[in-house]
Amino acid sequence: MAQHRYLVGANALFSPSGRINRLQFALNFWMFQIIYLLILLGVDMLPDAVSDELMSKIDQPVTWLTMVLTVLLYYAMFCLMAMRLHDVDLTAWLALVLFAGIAPNLIGVFGGPALAANEDLMINLSNLSTLGNLAVLISGLLLTFWPGMAGANPYGQSPNEITLPSCEISDR
Repeated sequence: MAQHRYLVGANALFSPSGRINRLQFALNFWMFQIIYLLILLGVDMLPDAVSDELMSKIDQPVTWLTMVLTVLLYYAMFCLMAMRLHDVDLTAWLALVLFAGIAPNLIGVFGGPALAANEDLMINLSNLSTLGNLAVLISGLLLTFWPGMAGANPYGQSPNEITLPSCEISDR
């Protein structure tokens, strides 16, 4: 009997232990990808929407807020990917591919002025980030369609099966 939980709860969202099925992974992982895209689009369109004076005042807080939200989203996606990898009986270490896309961006943001002088380095970081994000999308697609392992494995019971507690009936 299948469980009827499609969205992963907050307690499971920030814990990489256990297993989730393909539907739970797809709905949650791709929803977070869309949220991340909307955050990036919002930050990209913000300078056009507000005055230069206001933008100069809110530029640094918006950058920090974006980075905090990005790290939280990526950690949640890491946990989802780890649970999905557990479902196909693989190690969660493979979920570190997620950080191939975000690491060059973090280096570019926090390296700021020191890296901005070297245009070739910034271009290489941008290309590396693009390749990392492509790896994230490909691994997300693979885990969306790769069937999970039936039955129990070292990471827990299959998320597609519910074990009902046994009932003993006495002959009184």
